Amino acid sequence: MKSAVKNELKWPEWPQFEQSAITNLLQVFENKRWAISGYWTGQESMEQKFAQAFAEYNQVKYCVPTTGGSAALVIALEACGVGHGDEVIVPALTWLATATSVLNVNALPVLVDVEPDTYCIDPIKIEAAITDKTKAIIPVHLYGCMANMDEIMRIAEKYNLYVIEDSAQSHGSVWNGKKAGAIGHIGCFSMQQGKVLTSGEGGAAITNDPVLFARMEQLRADSRMIVSGHNLHYGDMQLVAKGEVQGKNFCMSEFHAAILLGQLELLDSQNALREANARYLDKQLAKIPGLKIMKRYELVEKQTYYGYAVRFDRAYYNDIEAEVFCEKLRNELMMGNFSLHPPYPPIHKSKLFCPWTLKRFDPAIAKDESYWRSLELPVSQSAELECIIFHHAVLLSSRDHIDLIVSAFHKVAQEVESGRSAI
Repeated sequence: MKSAVKNELKWPEWPQFEQSAITNLLQVFENKRWAISGYWTGQESMEQKFAQAFAEYNQVKYCVPTTGGSAALVIALEACGVGHGDEVIVPALTWLATATSVLNVNALPVLVDVEPDTYCIDPIKIEAAITDKTKAIIPVHLYGCMANMDEIMRIAEKYNLYVIEDSAQSHGSVWNGKKAGAIGHIGCFSMQQGKVLTSGEGGAAITNDPVLFARMEQLRADSRMIVSGHNLHYGDMQLVAKGEVQGKNFCMSEFHAAILLGQLELLDSQNALREANARYLDKQLAKIPGLKIMKRYELVEKQTYYGYAVRFDRAYYNDIEAEVFCEKLRNELMMGNFSLHPPYPPIHKSKLFCPWTLKRFDPAIAKDESYWRSLELPVSQSAELECIIFHHAVLLSSRDHIDLIVSAFHKVAQEVESGRSAI
């Protein structure tokens, strides 16, 4: 009987969408303009509609849509003048694109450790890592936490550094009245499949600085800029040559922009449900021995949860590793590893991070395998052993389903207690 109940468990799927996304896509098909580099058809492009909507959502002046979050980071770095010989401080615990984007502008990513209770970059470690070559800091708002932006901005101002917020996992979070991505000089977002705002692939960079905006617009469109549709005729090109800075083709398609316009309508209500369920989980899981709830700074007014993170005391749980803990929970909850998994490995220990394999990188920034693998960043390295991540779609469940998660943790804790009693 118990297995039959388990087989009926249905967790929310991701992505989710409404009819508005389909309606927008049909408009793109009918309009015959499928890219911002396509010709003018008399209608405002979906890409520009999304840029305006996303800038307004984040309460900033400018938005530059891109092909992905990595592209957004690259144009942000280059707009800030970061390049060969420069250093950029990034957290060791994040998706590796934060660091590889720095490599892709011929600069050196300087990895620093994270705070143990947020897994976001540690401001104390930032200041210790600054040299005369440092040009920027990239804080990452990771899983369900925000970095300490007040302290990071203080450090940046003290040393005259740019701050590029990697907000790929934090669409809609609010720190002291400002949206994630709108606090630093530039904010970068990913709209990849797993993100809370998604079109499968896509990204965006936002800013209040007109100079940085003008540079990023050219950097993502082969040195071209968009001109207003007021003076265009049917068949004209809306992208025109500017040539102030060498660019690449990182333009978002009309199809992706159309989907994002529909998804943006759902974001706040979905975020509110995720946050409510996350806070409920915080209260319930805090009662279970050996579990540790992630820290939320008092200045965080709204929190987006790309992933809900739970730390556990390995000593209490008989030194099991996170993957083993996850497997116990997956078996109980009938979840796959997309929904429940350990955190990322730290960048310098990740198999996916191997810049020395490409000849195009300067050896001074690519270094070699022994250099990266020998780095010691203990908090980042311990995370994948002692933390569990639930994908944000799980937080869109009913409260009954959330209670099943609590019960599953109770069961694992009880197994540990039973094991101790038997010794």
